[in-house]
Amino acid sequence: MNTLAEALWNSLSAAAVSPEGVAAPVAILWTDPDAQWRPLVVELSKSFPELYTLGDFVPGKHVGPAIWLKCVVERALPDASPPAGHIPVLYLPGLSRQVLRSGSECPVLFQPLIELEYRGAMWHQRNGRDWTAEAFLTSEQGLGLDVALDARTREALLRALPLLINEPLAGLRGRRLEAEDFDRLAIGDPVRDILMWMNDPTGSVQLWAGSRWSTFCDVCQREFGLDPEQAHPREAGEALLNGGDRWDDVWRRFCEAPKGYAGVARLLREVTPKDFFVGEGRQPTVNETEEARLAKELDALAKLPHRVACARVLELEKEHGKRREWVWAQIGQSALAVALQPLARLAQAAQRALGGADLASIIRTYAEDGWQCDDAAMAALASPGSSSDMATVSRAVRSLYEPWLDRSARAFQDALLKEQAPASLVGEIATEKDVCLLFVDGLRYDIARRLAISLEARGLKSHLKARLTTVPSVTATAKPAATPVRQLIEGREAAEDFQPLFRDSNQVASAQRLRDAMAKKGVEVIEPGEVKIPVGAEAGGWSESGQFDHLGHSLQGELPRHLDLQVEALVERIESLLNGGWTAVRVITDHGWLLLPGGLPKVDLPHYLAASKWARCATLKGESASTVPEYGWFWNPHVRIAVPHGIGAFLAGNEYSHGGISPQESITPDLLVERTIAKITAKIGAISWRGLRCRVQIQGASAGLKVDLRQNWKQAQSLAAAAKEVDAEGIGSLAVRDDSLEGSAASVVLLDAAGQVIDHQPTTIGEIS
Repeated sequence: MNTLAEALWNSLSAAAVSPEGVAAPVAILWTDPDAQWRPLVVELSKSFPELYTLGDFVPGKHVGPAIWLKCVVERALPDASPPAGHIPVLYLPGLSRQVLRSGSECPVLFQPLIELEYRGAMWHQRNGRDWTAEAFLTSEQGLGLDVALDARTREALLRALPLLINEPLAGLRGRRLEAEDFDRLAIGDPVRDILMWMNDPTGSVQLWAGSRWSTFCDVCQREFGLDPEQAHPREAGEALLNGGDRWDDVWRRFCEAPKGYAGVARLLREVTPKDFFVGEGRQPTVNETEEARLAKELDALAKLPHRVACARVLELEKEHGKRREWVWAQIGQSALAVALQPLARLAQAAQRALGGADLASIIRTYAEDGWQCDDAAMAALASPGSSSDMATVSRAVRSLYEPWLDRSARAFQDALLKEQAPASLVGEIATEKDVCLLFVDGLRYDIARRLAISLEARGLKSHLKARLTTVPSVTATAKPAATPVRQLIEGREAAEDFQPLFRDSNQVASAQRLRDAMAKKGVEVIEPGEVKIPVGAEAGGWSESGQFDHLGHSLQGELPRHLDLQVEALVERIESLLNGGWTAVRVITDHGWLLLPGGLPKVDLPHYLAASKWARCATLKGESASTVPEYGWFWNPHVRIAVPHGIGAFLAGNEYSHGGISPQESITPDLLVERTIAKITAKIGAISWRGLRCRVQIQGASAGLKVDLRQNWKQAQSLAAAAKEVDAEGIGSLAVRDDSLEGSAASVVLLDAAGQVIDHQPTTIGEIS
């Protein structure tokens, strides 16, 4: 998040993240009643093709009336619709969220957009207000900058907004920003100005008409030896490419925020350096030539023996890795060089065979470092790039990954066949007081490793171990075995759908019946998204989260692009449970999965042999003989389960699947998460306002606590007359000293005796409770 443009777009993109079980929004609505953001939107639209603006129709400019925007959302206009997989962002200047929500009172011209409030997502502050420029820059939900709130600074901020878009944020942090800081952006920065002119020559002339244009031309002649009145922008491009003197300063500034200067990048493609020895990293044509060469090399991997292909990728990494440091990688023009980093990790890991003397040693080897091969493959498949680039990466992943994946699965299958009682190796899940079991469908071992890293970054301690799952590795069989009521369940004589029964009732062990059985056993069953404080939960808790398996079946090979978002949602869920009072959260799952771009290889199993047949497993009829490995069903070993050799599939066309026997499907994570510090019990409860006086109720208050009001909870500057101690009844009262702050976003913070923030909650000054 280097610039305002990037931070703004990241925040808009975050609005598209849906809660578990909720469909993705069809559009993101950006309301702006005062049209404060309009100058930035013009610049943003050059870099983000999914951004559209409400206004009079302008052909080819992504600007049109409400009914036209509705057609864009419905993708009824092929030439104007956003790229596949991208959610359109609708910028609505002059329209507030409140007006849009007013239904029939909304102006007729805007009414086609009303229903999008329900199918789309609104980009707004937590308090429901529209994002103003000031709020986004100063709020902890936005950039968290320390900005003076006097009228002069507010006016200067709005004047400087178009200039802030590509300003590095690092230079704005760590100090209080006042009117002079924003006014300084408008003058005295010839490096920025010449980049803006090179980026959009016609627009700059129009924007700077009059004395400012004359001043700019004069400064350019003095400092850069170029007269914009006479020179073509290509001359500036040539000078920038060749460098030297002040042009090196321009190049450094361009490299700080290249996404904001798409026009400069295009300009540099049109020119050639005068000096052959000019750094190749400055030349976009050199980068494009190298990308094309790398694409051919990656496509050629399919014709090479596996070991040779792995070695070749490592050589290519040595040749092309340096291009990730070039500026072109930042603007998506070195997609293959970026993807080459995880591809090289995959090539390195895929050269090490996953094996061992027995099943236990294979499980141990996979849990120690074998998972890294899977992790590298998923990272490569999640690399950004065009559809052509990603097709090339997918083919390369298949060339490197498939042989290792198949050999590992066959070794694992052979080892499991040698076990006398494999079902006994599936560990039981026990309950513990004040420990919540969090079941995540399809959490694979390598993804659990990512989860553990993310948790530790949040200050949480985790311990990960491997656990063998059932045969077959499908939810119907494996989930009941991962619950604390496993002993109440048994298998029947047939297993067409792989579902066991509750012994006493002879009813199928469905998800709801499993939850009901746990509740009867004294387990606190918590609904997804709900947080219950453990009150005498001797048998612990149970909750469910995550959409890994659901997304895998629906998205197939596109799943890797969604893994990080799912991991982040899981981190939030674990934190919420710990914050709710649970001593620890134990994350468990039912199975992993296989994912191979291009599809798992087809294995034939005659239909007359199988009672039921899924992609990675089948039940065999009677005494029929097959040519594939056979295992006993976990719930009844007399029921014969057939699985394909290696990573094959009985059904064609599956890139994602599970149910078979392989390290990826069968070795599952068991992750215990705890806090590294003592649990915080004091929290901010109710916040109420009476005029400019704020009343704060603290839950679990103790001696020495104070409350304060801040613009940003991370910054020590108070908006109140003074921080106040919490009284014996857990009440703190704060008075705001500046009545001009009424209606501004702020944070109520709870401080310990040492002045450390132990809790914070957003509020709006003077908000009517």
